[in-house]
Amino acid sequence: MRTLPAVLMMCLSGAALGVVHEKVSAPEGWVRGEAAKDELLEFTFAVKHTAEAKRWLEEKVKEVSTPGGKGYGRYLSLEQLTSKMAVPATNLNTVVSSLEAAGMTNVEVLASKDFVRAYADSATAALYFNTEFCQWSHPVTGKTTTKACSPQYELPEAISPLVDFVAGLVHFPLLNKMTVGQPMMSGLGSLVDTLRTTYNTTGAKPAAGSKTSACFTQFLEQWYSPADLQAFLEHYSPSQKGQTVVKKVGPWQSGHGVEAELDAQYLTGMANGVATWVWSNTNKNAVNNQEPWAQFFTNVSIATDVPNLFSISYGEGENTLTKVYMDRSDMELQKIAARGITVMSASGDNGSGCTKKRFVANFPAALPHITSVGATNTCDKGSGCAGFSSGGFSDYYTRPAWQEAAVSEYLAKKDIIPEASYFNATGRAYPDVAACGNVLICVERVCGMPVAGTSCASPIFTGVLALVSDALIAAGKPALGFVSPALYKAYGTNPKTFTDVTTGSTQGCELQKWKAASGWDATTGLGTPVYSELLAALKAM
Repeated sequence: MRTLPAVLMMCLSGAALGVVHEKVSAPEGWVRGEAAKDELLEFTFAVKHTAEAKRWLEEKVKEVSTPGGKGYGRYLSLEQLTSKMAVPATNLNTVVSSLEAAGMTNVEVLASKDFVRAYADSATAALYFNTEFCQWSHPVTGKTTTKACSPQYELPEAISPLVDFVAGLVHFPLLNKMTVGQPMMSGLGSLVDTLRTTYNTTGAKPAAGSKTSACFTQFLEQWYSPADLQAFLEHYSPSQKGQTVVKKVGPWQSGHGVEAELDAQYLTGMANGVATWVWSNTNKNAVNNQEPWAQFFTNVSIATDVPNLFSISYGEGENTLTKVYMDRSDMELQKIAARGITVMSASGDNGSGCTKKRFVANFPAALPHITSVGATNTCDKGSGCAGFSSGGFSDYYTRPAWQEAAVSEYLAKKDIIPEASYFNATGRAYPDVAACGNVLICVERVCGMPVAGTSCASPIFTGVLALVSDALIAAGKPALGFVSPALYKAYGTNPKTFTDVTTGSTQGCELQKWKAASGWDATTGLGTPVYSELLAALKAM
């Protein structure tokens, strides 16, 4: 039997020769404390793909997502995708051997063959990553998590080139920013009808025997209440009384998290009979609260039973994450797109994201392969943009070809565009579309609680798209998949597919802010959906 050289063994075990692998900004608002040495921690290693695999995936997604192309709508099965995107076995084995040699336990290669998961107590992990672990707490929210004490970690020299990032170390749980008010009794029984009228979905229902499904995601131990969903339907959409969330993926329990309640109620109400799912991304096995993106992507990447559409109502600034973390996240979105799954994301609730006389775009909303939803101020026709609705331009990603024409028209309106020093004029522009950002929900069976944020807009728009997707499938067309290229083409062919939002502006840096205008703009994208026009345009593709 051959033995490994001593230097390589040191690299594999992490005993020496470590290099800084990832470094982020120190978390704002979190207080550092001492962590127990025997706490069980979970780590997920995103193992790098080959350059060839990345190029293949990018071309495949372009092929299946570009209307008019010969490959449009010809999606891949999970098996086909995995066979193409699996990381070389030698690289996986090297990572696994390193973790086992360091004393980590339950080391496994996930079924997607590009993630490795392992567990360790904080003392073992501290040696491997060359960083101590602390218990962090957030005084405002009461949340706690165990993470690295410093905003960086190391990996052995032999392992660092093989890994994109390690989840469970320096990325912190997201904090909800939406606005919640006191319950009021006005508007009961009318709001969902108003939304259906505004977005032209009145009377739209799934086809007989429909298998279309739309899913909302739960992060941060946010749980929805089935009883509150029924109260919402009784008050706002009586014809749907008795409809339930038909499938729950991941850990689940009943609760009254405002974010989850909002998602469940408005996705169910606006999808109007399309099967609603919930996808929970809560880690019950460890105290280091895996950041939601890593959990979500690893869960979806190995799931054989997936919904047609996802709505995500969580996000953070691009400047809080490393480029490699965002790149891998966008690649995971491309893998999802290749399977014909639509992912919608709230654009954020901090307007332009003004930071030191610079606009900061939001993640994941400004990633190239997600469809971002901004917000209008009311649910009525003719509403202006909501001041909190996030939008702008990514500092990290160039503008995709499918939005170039629409965005260039906006940037040409020099009299309303902020000074050039505030944003990257060649970046990926967001949001793509918009929906109502001020609604009423039911919590603990009390209805009329006002909630404001793009967290309202994402499930509403996703509900409309669920009806569109169902009608397309019933007509023998493919599911929507990564829908942004099709939405921009539909708008270019027939601007009536969206109601243009032309008034209002978003929060900015004093006088420097994004303003609504005719056509695409950085407050509400292409505008709000017109169901019948959008369906007709997509059917013709």
